[in-house]
Formats: sequence, structure tokens, C-alpha cells
Amino acid sequence: MSIETPIYDALQKYLSKSPIRMHVPFHNGIANNAVFPKGLYELDISEVSGFDLSGEENPIFQSEKITADFFNVSHSFYLVNGASIGLLASMIALRKYGKKVVLARNVHKSVLNGVVLAGLEPIWLEVDFLNEWGIFSKINPEKLEKLLKENTDIAGFVIVSPTYEGVISDVKAIADICHKKNIPLVVDEAHGTHLTFIEPNENHADLIIQSWHKSLGALSQTAVLHMANNKYFNYNDIKRSLDLVASTSPSFLLLLSLELTRKHAAEFGSAYLNALYSNAEKFRSELKKMENMDLFESDDLLKIYLRPTNIDGIDFAYELYKNYSIEIESANEIGFLMMIGVSFNDAVMNKVLDAVKNTSTLDLGTNKSFKSTKSLSVKQLVDPRKAFFQGFKNEALEYGCDIQAPCPPGYAVSIPGIKK
Repeated sequence: MSIETPIYDALQKYLSKSPIRMHVPFHNGIANNAVFPKGLYELDISEVSGFDLSGEENPIFQSEKITADFFNVSHSFYLVNGASIGLLASMIALRKYGKKVVLARNVHKSVLNGVVLAGLEPIWLEVDFLNEWGIFSKINPEKLEKLLKENTDIAGFVIVSPTYEGVISDVKAIADICHKKNIPLVVDEAHGTHLTFIEPNENHADLIIQSWHKSLGALSQTAVLHMANNKYFNYNDIKRSLDLVASTSPSFLLLLSLELTRKHAAEFGSAYLNALYSNAEKFRSELKKMENMDLFESDDLLKIYLRPTNIDGIDFAYELYKNYSIEIESANEIGFLMMIGVSFNDAVMNKVLDAVKNTSTLDLGTNKSFKSTKSLSVKQLVDPRKAFFQGFKNEALEYGCDIQAPCPPGYAVSIPGIKK
């Protein structure tokens, strides 16, 4: 069942008839430049016969159900606008239960966009911050319990786990606290889909949003929203929420990418990740031996966050690119993050190790002492929706009107309605 491919089958059936395409897209399946191979254009279609069916007869719905069964959830929604769309829709769906929503301080900017669209009132949960590393840590369940005792009529709680740097919170404990108060839990798991194949996910949360292009190998802008159960939401709740923000012309190349990625995962399970994890352990072991370099003990072996002691993280990343053509994931004044993907073999590992070792011996006269980066505290003066729309009037206000959240990692440094 898990290796069935309704989308691929419907595409092949369509192509087998050599159709004359009197429909969008404009290229009609013919490569009109020398950049992409013809095969990509052939598969780039619109909602043609076979995909114009409703409900359970639709190949997309069928593929989503197969994916849901594989992940042991109630339904999986394919997203071709990134995990951001899933988070937006989740906020809209939460409005079913009220206006107040508890947000972990490190939620992605798309959650705040959803808060604005849905007219939600955020209650902020501060997340422990590791000043010496400049990154967020785990959700503290005790802080959550205290916050929920102080606030009532909560529509939901939103967290990030794992974080961008691979820190995993105790989702089961958090879910238990929420569910005792009859509060649904939404988990932004954008960077952690692959972890499901290392340690099976028991789906303690109610809505789980995964970015498959970030953490499973599907094409860019692909993601999945899992509705884990039917306790708080039903299919229609999520579908109509997605319809408000998602494209009405989904890319079948991206849909097919999701389906075939699931098929591959179902066929090989954790086996296709084992080699990566083995190399990651060797890589981390070698990095720990290096002078002028500290390695963060991430919960995810594929996230390599390093703190140089001789150069700040941004300068270190620049040197890696300038001298060795190594493009890392991100950097800040304290450290830099590398993510291990499917191409990480022994040859790549050795090249990166040599580059990091050589760069760690440089003395550029920057950041020889760690700088402290503190978590932005939040004091909400007005709700984000009101603040956002007042921003169009260009009035002099005591609070900000825009979301400023450099991506990556996408958590906000400025929030609408927060005192300037």
C-alpha cells in the first residue's frame, strides 16, 4: 500500500494518450528552451482529466491517504507552497476554538502571518535561550504549565521541534499538558521529517507540519501537513483553511516529488539514512578533535552547529566559501550551521574537514571572545492584526507594525504590536 503512486499513475495514463494540449500551461508540454529537459515539461500539467475528480476518487487525495497511513495519522495534506502554508492554515483552523493562542518565542514568521490573518491574540511562552551559543533551546514544560494556569480560553499551542539547529523538545510531555486542558498542539517539524525514520514518531501532537524539501529530499517548496487525529480537527477544517492561502494551481512536479519521496521512504525505511548517520558520527568525532572549535551537541546528528573561538561565525562561513567553495546553511556572530544531506559521502566529509581545520587556524582578529545574544522579550501592546493594518497608515506609533524575521531561521526579531 505505502508504495502505491496514484499521482504518478494518473500522469502516465494522461501522457500515454499523447494528448493535444489545448490548456494551460502555455508550454503545452514542449521544452521551449535549452535549460530543462523535455521530460519535466511533459509532467508539468494542470488539473486535466483524471485529476478533476472530487473526493476519494481524486489521485491527489488517494496519494495523501497512502502517506497518512504510512505516517499513522488521520490525513496528510500535500503542500506545494512550503511548510509556511501549512502553518498559516493551522492558525486559521485554530480560530475554531477561540482567539488566544500560545506561541513559543521561536515560532517561524509564517505562524505570525497566520496570527495576523486569523485575528488571533498571541500569548508568548519564552523559550530557554543558550546565550553562549546564540540559539534557542527546548520548551520548558514547567513554564508552559504555569502559563496555562495564568491564562484561560486558549485555542491552541504552537512549538518548533526540532529547532533549526536540531534541539528536540519533549513533545509527549508538552502534548499531555495541553490535552489535559483540552488544548490542541501544533508542532512545526519542518526540519525533522527524517527523524521519523530513525526513531518512529508517535504523533503526540494534533497537527504536524513537515518540510520535505528541508529534511527528506523532495523538491523545494514541498511540505506535508499531518492531521494526526480527529480529536480537534476534521478533514474539512484543514482543507478549507488551506484553500484560503494555497495555490489553486498546484505544481504536479512538486506533488509527484512528494509522492515519490514517500514511496522511496516506504521501500527503504531508515536504511537509506543509515549511511548518512554513520558518516555524521565520524564527521562529528573528527570535529571534536579540532582546536579553536566547539561542536554543539545537537539532538539531530545531521545538524552540525559549530562555534569557532578564533573567528566569528559569519567570517568563518565566508572563508569556507571564498577558499573552498563550501556553502553552509547559515551563520551568526557566534557560530555557523551545516546540514548533512544525501550527497555527504567520505570524499565530501574529508574536504569539509580539511577546510574547517585550515580555517580554524586563521587569525582575522575578530570575535576572539564570545558575544552574548539574548532572546527578544515580548510585551504585546496591541494584537498583531491591528498593528499590522495600522502600518498602512504610516502613523507614528509606540509599537512596530511589521514582522522582521530574517530567514533562515525565520523567528521574529520584531513583531507587530510589540513596543519599539
